[in-house]
Amino acid sequence: MPFIKKGILAFFNVFLLLSLLVISVAAWRVHASELHIDERFDIAVINHSSTSFVAHQSASYLDVLHSTQALSTTLPLTLENSRLWLSAELRNTGFSTVPLVLNIDRLNIDDLQIYLLDDNARIIKSYRYQAGKGDYSLNKPLPAIRLAFSLNAQEHSRLLIGVKDEGLRQFPISLWHKQSLQQYDRNMMVMLGVLLGILGIMVGYFLLSYLFQRTPARFWLATNNAILFALFFVAQGGLATWPALTNASEPLFAILLGATFLNLAKVTHNLFVRVPFFLRIVSFSLPLAMTIWALVSNPYNASLILMAMCPLIGVYHVLLAMIFKDRRNQALSYIFCMAWLFFTVLYAIFVKTLLGTLIYTTPLVFFILALLSIGLLCLGFSVELKERSFNVQKLLEREATITSLNRFYDLFRNSAEGLYTSTLEGDIKTVNPAMCALFGFEDETQMLETIKNTKQFYANTEDRDVLVGELLESGIVMGREIKGVKADGSEFWFSISCQIRAAEEGNFLYGSIIDVTEKKQSDLSLQYLATHDSLTGVFNRRQFENTLKAKLAAKSADEIAILYLDLDRFKVVNDTCGHKAGDTLIKDIAQLLEKALPESAMLARLGGDEFGVIIEKASPEQAHEIAESLLNVAQEFRFMWDKRIFHLGVSIGMVVCDNSDTTGEQYLSMADAACYFAKEQGRNQIHLYHKNDKSMQRYQKELDWVTTINHAHDEDRFLLYYQLMRPLTSANDGFYYEVLLRLKDRDGTVIEPNAFLPTAERFEMNVKIDKWVISNTFEYLHANPEHLANLKRCSINLNCHSLADRDFKLFVLNAFDKYAIPYDKICFEVIESVAIIKMEDTLRFMQSFKELGCSFALDDFGSGFSSYNYLKSLPVDIVKIDGAFIKDMLNDPVDVAMVASIKEVAKAMGMTTVAEFVESEATMAQLGRIGIDFAQGFSVSAPKPLNTFTPL
Repeated sequence: MPFIKKGILAFFNVFLLLSLLVISVAAWRVHASELHIDERFDIAVINHSSTSFVAHQSASYLDVLHSTQALSTTLPLTLENSRLWLSAELRNTGFSTVPLVLNIDRLNIDDLQIYLLDDNARIIKSYRYQAGKGDYSLNKPLPAIRLAFSLNAQEHSRLLIGVKDEGLRQFPISLWHKQSLQQYDRNMMVMLGVLLGILGIMVGYFLLSYLFQRTPARFWLATNNAILFALFFVAQGGLATWPALTNASEPLFAILLGATFLNLAKVTHNLFVRVPFFLRIVSFSLPLAMTIWALVSNPYNASLILMAMCPLIGVYHVLLAMIFKDRRNQALSYIFCMAWLFFTVLYAIFVKTLLGTLIYTTPLVFFILALLSIGLLCLGFSVELKERSFNVQKLLEREATITSLNRFYDLFRNSAEGLYTSTLEGDIKTVNPAMCALFGFEDETQMLETIKNTKQFYANTEDRDVLVGELLESGIVMGREIKGVKADGSEFWFSISCQIRAAEEGNFLYGSIIDVTEKKQSDLSLQYLATHDSLTGVFNRRQFENTLKAKLAAKSADEIAILYLDLDRFKVVNDTCGHKAGDTLIKDIAQLLEKALPESAMLARLGGDEFGVIIEKASPEQAHEIAESLLNVAQEFRFMWDKRIFHLGVSIGMVVCDNSDTTGEQYLSMADAACYFAKEQGRNQIHLYHKNDKSMQRYQKELDWVTTINHAHDEDRFLLYYQLMRPLTSANDGFYYEVLLRLKDRDGTVIEPNAFLPTAERFEMNVKIDKWVISNTFEYLHANPEHLANLKRCSINLNCHSLADRDFKLFVLNAFDKYAIPYDKICFEVIESVAIIKMEDTLRFMQSFKELGCSFALDDFGSGFSSYNYLKSLPVDIVKIDGAFIKDMLNDPVDVAMVASIKEVAKAMGMTTVAEFVESEATMAQLGRIGIDFAQGFSVSAPKPLNTFTPL
């Protein structure tokens, strides 16, 4: 809408000009020029043809005319003690008498004196007006101060006007030809009627439309037009009907003007709902502040306040309309701003008339009426646009609702679940096709004719009463399984979900039903699977533990014994023949074991190849005999698969439940420990758990270490230490050290790794520990970039289980990427014996990370399976010579020779050598003479916490 945008630009240009006009108003003086009048005279502005000056209020018109000394006074002249005088010379240059009328529209003048003088300064005619003194001579209903006189042919007169007022004293004074003024009065009566008619029609229209549509903006527009009606009544001098109230016109005008802006604020807020609350408060605060300020100020300052605040409030409303405009209806903002544009032009006209530079004429009044009407129509049209947008939105929402209802109906008709609606008493209202099919009816009509009440759904009608009672209490029921009756009388199980909803006709029950007969029939199977092992058919571990707990609580402890069975050589079958053969073996052996047990015993599968037996009502000797029978069954069993025969056995741990304070979990752990010891002693035998058995105590201690290690990992109680390495054949150019692990006990004791790492390795917990070491080491290096820059080699030990773990390799790669650690800074240490046992896994791991830049060290070289052939096969960069050769070097020449030999082979293969357990300066010196590259031990540096790192 380009024309609207141009109108907005024009609005701001007009406002700028008006602001400059208001700011530039000051005291002015016009040099006198004689006003010539003849038969063609129509109208003139006295202000333009008069001399103006200020004198003390005590000065008379003669003092003003004949003595400049009379104008002098020792008191400073103010609005309270001075009078503004206008002097204009009138000359009739025509050849006939001209009837004239002096017209002043402003009625709230404190004291007005008018003198018509001849050439000799004699008074021809005079008039004095004082507001509020009861002058009933003014015209009605358009009152004005008027002085009628005639000017004869060639006559010269002087018009002297004295104004004493505390408000603005530069108001327009017009001189009319009598006939022209009479015509103007007739025209003004017509236009006054038009104005009042327009405002009255708008008040009635918006008020009546508000009663029908209840749109708040219409109410505020109706109120605003009513206030404008009162405002124009006061502005055109309506209070002169009661002359004593004339002086109240200025404060009443300020109050009505403030009320107008308050109503317009409400209109703005209703049109632009996105206006924030605090900006709405500002919208109300500005007119209130203007009104209060004007009321407490003197009339002069009150006029200036009103003139300054009106454009400010207008600009504020325009800014609100443009900033918070409705993006779906942008024309609303443009029309609203156009209304304010017309109001601004009206403001400019009123200011010019107020300052005495413009008088009201018929064309001007008509123009004012047009501006006011168009501005009010624009406001009304803005409301119409808002309502139209709102109605369109409502229609869209209604269409969306209808669409949703159609979709709901389609869903109701095509749902696979049976859906129905009924009253709370059970009177059925609607059903869908799925509901009919569920209960065996052909269609909805047949079902609604046959079933009058939903009680007929239930095999037991009391089930519905219970259901409704729960509905009334909670409002909704979900998944309640109830037995129902079909049309042919057969019973079935259904699951019902329903809820109560309120409607105009009352409360209704909405329900959905699905057939769960098959599910009900399979419940027994599910219960069976919950307590039995799916592969073997014997009880599972959960049921075993629950049964043991119940029997220990109900029976005396000396009547129960537990057997823990672990098949020997099962892994051989599983690895060589596959998991299918392993599953078959487990099924076969479970059947044999179950047949060998008495009926009072309970067999359960506890794990992969582990079984548990609860023997009740048997002495320890009888329990041992049962264990022997199971041992014999396993020994005699021959498993055949793919033309191969396998001989099996079983290791059995036995524990007698002879302590009522011991829990089922503890007894099971004891039996597991006895079974483990049976395997340790050579497998295929029975071991009875005894508390004082040292082997059991050792195993139990290892189990305690397992718990300690797990708790330390979960509670982050591992500690990183470091031990520096000293270069022996070159200068120290950076940091070389090995990362070591410690465990901090809950009492604060720091535990050495040789106390817990063997247990961690036995129970394959090293992968978790190695991940913790790598993650925390990399995190420390990432958090200390200066340390990382000086780092040459950080050595980290890895276990064989970690090297064989595929997920561990991915974890390390992700750690390098996450913490941005250069690969060439890290050296992984692998124990020689571990590298040999897991040769293939070690080679794959080493090749992958050597390609990325990591280095590898073979730790403890020379111990265990030491072989130069393995050294040749493994792609290592560093050989760490076992400390056993280093400790006695000073006393044993064989150790010296071994160290020298390892050094020579390593150098020939381009490898770096590191000597461990260097505990004296003399040993370090000898290692340097041999040519060992690095020394590590207490002589170089003792292990210290990594977070307290101190270089050599």
